[in-house]
Amino acid sequence: MNTYAQVHMHRTNLLIHLIAVPLFIAAHFGLILGIVQQKPWSALMWVGLIVVSLGMQRQGHALESQKPAPFRNGWNFMTRLYTEQFYAFPKFVLSGKFQENWLVASSQDKQTRK
Repeated sequence: MNTYAQVHMHRTNLLIHLIAVPLFIAAHFGLILGIVQQKPWSALMWVGLIVVSLGMQRQGHALESQKPAPFRNGWNFMTRLYTEQFYAFPKFVLSGKFQENWLVASSQDKQTRK
C-alpha cells in the first residue's frame, strides 16, 4: 500500500491540497454552526464547500503517478476520508514531509525542463 507521502508528490496536487484540506475542515465547522444556529441555507452552503473541496482533491490526485488505494466499501471511504483530512494531511504538513515532497517535485520540474 502506498503511504500518504507517496501519493502526494505532484506539485500541483500539493498546492491543491494546501487549499482544499483547510477548506474541508473549515466547512465542517461552518456546517456544525449552521446546524446549531438552525440556518439550513448556511448549512447547505457549507456542505457544498465540502463537495468542492473533495472535487478539487480528486482533480489533484488525477495528476499523481501513484494513485491512492481504492476504497473497499462505504465505511472504508468515510474512515479514510476523515482520517486523512483531519489527521494525515495536517501531520504531513507539520512533520515537514509536505516541504520535502514540494522540494523533490521542484527539482524534478527543473530536470524535466532541461
